[in-house]
Amino acid sequence: MGLLSLEETRCAEYLLKAKPEQDFDAYLNSLTERISLIVTEGFEERSLAILQKITNSRSKPTTVIISRYSPSLQGDDWNVKYRREFETLAEGAAPGKWSVVPNSNDGVWLKQALAMVDTEEVLIDITGLSNRSLFMALDLASKSNHKVYLGYSEPQEYWPKEEAWKTLREQIGTNSIIDLVDKAPWLFGYEHRVELVEGHEGYDSPGHGRALVGFLPFKSARLAAILKQESYSDMLFIAGRPRLPRNAWRYQALIDINESLIKDWSVRDMSTFDYRKSVEQIVLLLFSDPALLQKYDVHLAILGSKLQTIACWIVSSLIKSLTIVTSVPAKYFTESFSEGIGASWVIRLTAPQGLA
Repeated sequence: MGLLSLEETRCAEYLLKAKPEQDFDAYLNSLTERISLIVTEGFEERSLAILQKITNSRSKPTTVIISRYSPSLQGDDWNVKYRREFETLAEGAAPGKWSVVPNSNDGVWLKQALAMVDTEEVLIDITGLSNRSLFMALDLASKSNHKVYLGYSEPQEYWPKEEAWKTLREQIGTNSIIDLVDKAPWLFGYEHRVELVEGHEGYDSPGHGRALVGFLPFKSARLAAILKQESYSDMLFIAGRPRLPRNAWRYQALIDINESLIKDWSVRDMSTFDYRKSVEQIVLLLFSDPALLQKYDVHLAILGSKLQTIACWIVSSLIKSLTIVTSVPAKYFTESFSEGIGASWVIRLTAPQGLA
C-alpha cells in the first residue's frame, strides 16, 4: 500500500507543476526567445496548421526540422499529399535553414532533430505523430536539455462525420453495427497489429490477475484486436467527450460502436481535451474508484485522443508497473480521416523523470 501511496503522491506533485493547454496564437504573441520548430509530415491537412500559422506570424523560427515517415512495408507513402506545402512553408519560415529527418517510428528521428536545432526553446508539433510514436518522442524530449513545448492542431471536422454516422445507423437491422462500422471506408481498415509500447511495457506481479483500462476507438476492430491477445479479470472503458459542443454526438457514437465489446463492463467519460484533468481521472481509476491497481496488474490501451495519450504517458512515466498497449492499423483511409484546420494549442512539457 505504501508504494501505491507514493506513486499517487508523485502524480499529484506532477499536476502542481504541469501547465494547462495554451492557445497557439497567445503562445506566439508571448514569445521572447528564439525558437526552433520540429514538425511531422502527416496525411491530414491539420498537420500543416502550426507550420502555416508560424510562417505567417512575426515570430519566425530559426530552424525548421520536418520529420518524414518512411514508406510502409507495403510500399505506401501515405504522407506524400502535403509534402510540397510542407517544404514551401518551411522555406518561408526559415529560408535555407530547414531540413528533413527520416522517421521510422522508433524515436531515433527526434534525437537526430534535436541535435540539429540551434535554440534552447523547441516547439515540437505532435499533430502528425501516431500515439505509439508519441510515447517515444515524449520520452526523448523530456530527457533533453531543451525547453520543450508541444504543439497540437485540431481539424475543422473529424471522421466519421455526423451525416455519415446517421446514414450508417439507418442500415442497422440487416447488418450489425460492428460490421457496418468496421467495413466503413473511413479512418482505418479492419486488420490491426497489437504492440506493447517500447519503454512502457510495465511488469506483472506473480499471482495477480490483469485488468484493462481501454480508450474506446471509432473502429471497434482496434479494441477487439487487443482483447483477443489477453484474458482480463476486469475491464473499464473510457469514452472521449469532445471539447466542442457541435461534436457532442460523438460520445454516444463511441459507446454504440463498441457496445458488443463493452458488454456489462463500466464505461467512464473523459474529455478529449485538458490533459491534466485526464491525468487526475486515470489516477482516480487506478487508486480510488475502482482502485484497479490495488487489485490487478493494469494494462492501458492508448486508443484515445492526442491529449488523452499525453496523459497516459505522464501516468505511465510515474507508475512504472503499468503496461501500455496499442493496436496499429494495417491500412489508413487517408482521404476520410479528418478535414480542414481548426484550433491549435501549445503545452509546456513538464518532465516527470525527476518525480519517478
